[in-house]
Amino acid sequence: MPSPDGAPFRDLLLDPHYWRPRLEKLERVPRSLLIFPRPDLARPGVEVVELRLRAHDGKRLRCILGRPSFCLATDAVHVRVSNEVSTTELDWHSIEEGNADLVFNFPPERRLEDRVLDVLRVAMAVGSVESTDWRKVDLLPRRADSRDELVLADMLREKGWV
Repeated sequence: MPSPDGAPFRDLLLDPHYWRPRLEKLERVPRSLLIFPRPDLARPGVEVVELRLRAHDGKRLRCILGRPSFCLATDAVHVRVSNEVSTTELDWHSIEEGNADLVFNFPPERRLEDRVLDVLRVAMAVGSVESTDWRKVDLLPRRADSRDELVLADMLREKGWV
């Protein structure tokens, strides 16, 4: 049912019944995670790896993860969406402070609900790589420039729907 202010799609995105079948599919489809060390992209004291995985619908997702090489465990893991997957997009300052930083982008012409599921898939993958609970992965490291898919993925996680 549409909302009184004429925003039916927004209401749909906040409905657990809308997300349930999509989240079930996310759980069923294997992510096929591959990890490639990228010493060619690293800096002194910073390790860089490339992650490749499959989205819930089989599309390929590619990520670059930078993390301090001097820590056994990072203080925090940040996931950020970027227009370009490259080390120039990494937050080097955050990595030097002891955090892991991951950047990825979406396949072209991706619908919002698919982008939300991509964010969740990437958060789960980087959580396993960094040996941390994926629910503690920071999806909104810079709240000022948060994108819709990050906010929605964080909301789904916070509400316990996934």
